[in-house]
Amino acid sequence: MANASTVDVQDRLTSTQDAKKRKRKEKETHILNQTTFRKPTWSYFHLTLVTPGTAAQPSSASAASPEPRDIDALTVSALLLQPLTAYLGTTGSAIPIDIWHTQGRSAYVRIPRQDAKAFRAGLSGWTGGCDAGSVPGIEEPGRVRVAWRVVAEGGSIGLLRGAGEELFGDSGVAY
Repeated sequence: MANASTVDVQDRLTSTQDAKKRKRKEKETHILNQTTFRKPTWSYFHLTLVTPGTAAQPSSASAASPEPRDIDALTVSALLLQPLTAYLGTTGSAIPIDIWHTQGRSAYVRIPRQDAKAFRAGLSGWTGGCDAGSVPGIEEPGRVRVAWRVVAEGGSIGLLRGAGEELFGDSGVAY
């Protein structure tokens, strides 16, 4: 019996020593600044202009295919103003839109965060028309039917396309 009690005491000592070893904190790193953006000021959208010939393609294939030229910012602005005006009237036309970059039929835009839901809703059901010469990849003359497809949406431009090499090229400059 005396032997069993000494074994129990030794087990308790080793278990408390192990517990003390586990409680030791390793050297903590010093954090200079930590910030969480709870309500970002802006929302960023990656949009692709689709036509009846490209609507069946997945959005990644149409965005990745190299176009002979890029859609210009004035055409993007006009084609974004139409669905917002149709959906919200004068209020929709007053939503400020910053066009950051255009590449092929893709456009990257920034709008105020509070207008993001209305912006997405306005684009979702809209189908309009445009001069065929304004849309990259369309050679036929006349008008062509177009619609916007929302490829990505986020509170930061980095959330849309990683570090930005794919977005702005290796130089990192949009325009």
